[in-house]
Amino acid sequence: MKHRMFLPAVLCVLGGTVVAASAFTAGRLAAAPSAVASIDIQKVLEKISARADTEVEISRLAAGFEKDISDRSKDLEARLKATESMTDPAQIQSARDALALENLQLREWTQLKGQELDRERALRFEALYREIRSEAQKLAQVEGYDYVLVNDGAADMKRDPRSKESYFEQVQQQIARRRVLVTSAKDDITDKLVLRMNNNRAAATQAAPKP
Repeated sequence: MKHRMFLPAVLCVLGGTVVAASAFTAGRLAAAPSAVASIDIQKVLEKISARADTEVEISRLAAGFEKDISDRSKDLEARLKATESMTDPAQIQSARDALALENLQLREWTQLKGQELDRERALRFEALYREIRSEAQKLAQVEGYDYVLVNDGAADMKRDPRSKESYFEQVQQQIARRRVLVTSAKDDITDKLVLRMNNNRAAATQAAPKP
């Protein structure tokens, strides 16, 4: 009778051991480490052709803006000089008052155009970032990575003498903002991402209809 009672107890213990072992194995499989890659985003921005194209377009807009300012300023100066040949004091004062108002309006227009140019540049760089993020996601899927981190640990500390904050405060804030200290060189996909983006842009340029 004792042997008959002992056998089910042994089987119960063995069964529990098998279930526990299976659960442990499943837990280990579920906790497999994620594959993580990194990029140097400043290097990406420096090397992608889209950045160069953006800078060329912004420079073109800025040049047009500066020409407009120069032309309008020269026109004001010419008309102001023309008042020197006037003889009627009332006419001179009226003309110069009108020119002073135009000069004030030109300053306001210059400020607005500067803000417009700054906004345009910000929008274009935001679009560049979205393109980098999208292509990094696609590359990560191809390479088998779960995450792509921006490697900000190796960048040099910047010190701005024009800042109201001391150098120590500037460095301290930069250290506090950084999130990645060390990355593996074999998991750095910066060059692959640059190559992918430049190849895609070259293909899109060739496929575009010629003007």
